[in-house]
Amino acid sequence: MKVLTRYVLGEFLKPFLLSVAAFSVIVLVVQIFNDMHLLMEFKPGIGVTLKYFFFYIPGFMVQIIPISCLFGIIFSFGGLSKGNELIAMRSGGVDIYLLAVPLFFAGAAICVLSLCFSEFVVPYSETQKHHTVWVQISHHPEESADLNRQNISMVGAEGQIYHIGSFDGSTNVMTDVLVLSFDSGNHLIGRLDARSAKYENNQWVFFEGYQRSFDDTGAEIADLGFDRMAIPIPEKPGDFLKAQKEPGQLNMVELASYIRQLKRNGSDYHKELVTLYLKFAFPFGCIIMVVLGLPFGWSMRKYAGIIASVGICLLVAFAYIGGMQIGQHLGESGMVSPFFSVWIANVIFGIVGLVLLVSKNR
Repeated sequence: MKVLTRYVLGEFLKPFLLSVAAFSVIVLVVQIFNDMHLLMEFKPGIGVTLKYFFFYIPGFMVQIIPISCLFGIIFSFGGLSKGNELIAMRSGGVDIYLLAVPLFFAGAAICVLSLCFSEFVVPYSETQKHHTVWVQISHHPEESADLNRQNISMVGAEGQIYHIGSFDGSTNVMTDVLVLSFDSGNHLIGRLDARSAKYENNQWVFFEGYQRSFDDTGAEIADLGFDRMAIPIPEKPGDFLKAQKEPGQLNMVELASYIRQLKRNGSDYHKELVTLYLKFAFPFGCIIMVVLGLPFGWSMRKYAGIIASVGICLLVAFAYIGGMQIGQHLGESGMVSPFFSVWIANVIFGIVGLVLLVSKNR
């Protein structure tokens, strides 16, 4: 690695990491004030309070990392300009592309790390945050220990879709049961309707229902009515007592599977699809912000000042976050395509950044 490359990357990483820490503190302080009513009402201990806010941090870090990349670029170039180093580079024949390449790869590396963070850390932290505020702060009973659940919709271990009116875990009895089975091509091949079902002798026994079978074209090929029938399904009673997760608590694979379930059900899945696309869009914003920040930083003069740097960063940050949020709301409401609503801000800012980058090298 060239000396200049190492030096520029080092100058970039310092304000980048400082920006991540600063933004985390700012957002955390705002959230503390937003949740003050909750803390005043239930008066949790200091340990539980710290635990709640600790698990709150990862969820918003994915959104502030792209903006921190922009701050890292602007402030690193500002420091180079203030020390006349940027002028020396230009005088020595260094063009903007020579600095852009290592910073672009740095942005790509941060993008990958942010994507992994969003996939493996954020779902766990969101689950723990929900559990902390629901059980330890608000003093609701453990959801997994609740033996009565209503209106259950879930995907089984073998791809079946269950719709259950109610389930009593104390007696292992469910009512208003509908089980849909699909083949590997997502074609409906079986439907089981029953007034009730009970788990006894390590098997499910269904009462007062009928079982239908379908071919690949969807035509019914069998219809069997019954008063009582033992039908093997892999789920045990405890599986129907598990609390369903919110989209933010799911990783990409789980969220994609949940979206397929909603599609099969004919339910609205725009919100979940937007959440899935955001898991890619926000980390990719790291690269966009690096590309956008390069021409601004390259143009900085020695006496541009920290106020001008902060002003540029905040203006771009508000426009970017605002554009992402507007697109998110439009996508969730179904007014525009979820993919388009999530990626339009990245596309616009990316094009602007590339145009400015090319123009600065002329």
